[in-house]
Amino acid sequence: MSKKKPTKKDIEIVISNLINHIKAIEERIVALDNVFGLYIKYKKEDTGFQKYVSEQLKEAQGDGKDS
Repeated sequence: MSKKKPTKKDIEIVISNLINHIKAIEERIVALDNVFGLYIKYKKEDTGFQKYVSEQLKEAQGDGKDS
């Protein structure tokens, strides 16, 4: 059995489906980001969390001193 070459329409359908899946994932990420932000505000730790994230980013980047 030989494999049939996909038609232009088949390729368009696959690409359209991929785009739709990516949009759905993006919407979920935005929703999770919003919920996480609300949780941090609810806990009244937004300033401390921002400081923590900043410190972690500096540490991960090595502050440019190791390079």
